[in-house]
Amino acid sequence: MVKDEKDKKISLLSEDLTALESYISDIFTFSPLPLCFVSPLGVILESNPAFEKISGFSFDEIVGKPVEELFDKKEVEELVRDTLEKGIVEGKEMKFLPKTGIEMPAQVFTKARKDEEWNITGYFLGLFDLTEIKKTEKELRKRIEELEKFHKLTVGRELKMIELKKKIKELEAKNN
Repeated sequence: MVKDEKDKKISLLSEDLTALESYISDIFTFSPLPLCFVSPLGVILESNPAFEKISGFSFDEIVGKPVEELFDKKEVEELVRDTLEKGIVEGKEMKFLPKTGIEMPAQVFTKARKDEEWNITGYFLGLFDLTEIKKTEKELRKRIEELEKFHKLTVGRELKMIELKKKIKELEAKNN
């Protein structure tokens, strides 16, 4: 009877583990944030649909690809070093290189993944496309420059008007 109870507990734990794995898989697949899992050697082992969409690579094309092919080599070396040393990198701005070859500004997040003995088994990498934000920033800078020029012109004009009014008063005073 003890063996049956033990088998029942093992079966329940196995079911719980299967449900948890399914839950984690669903979250990974559902997430709108592009995510991938990278090995300690820098090879992409898994990616979610959002990562595939933003990169332009299919699952079969992206899995097995070195992560350094998707970023500037120096930037990714620093990212990996920081991830392995600190365990996490939050919001590092980098140049992402999707399949189109058109460089994309991105904010990158990483988190080291560790096993039971706290050995790093790889890291999660997520990114956020900054293209629209950078475009808006550029437009705002341009608009600010235009407003500053307009301000200089209007202030300069106003100062000139004050100077001319003073001269008019001086001339009126001399004529009287």
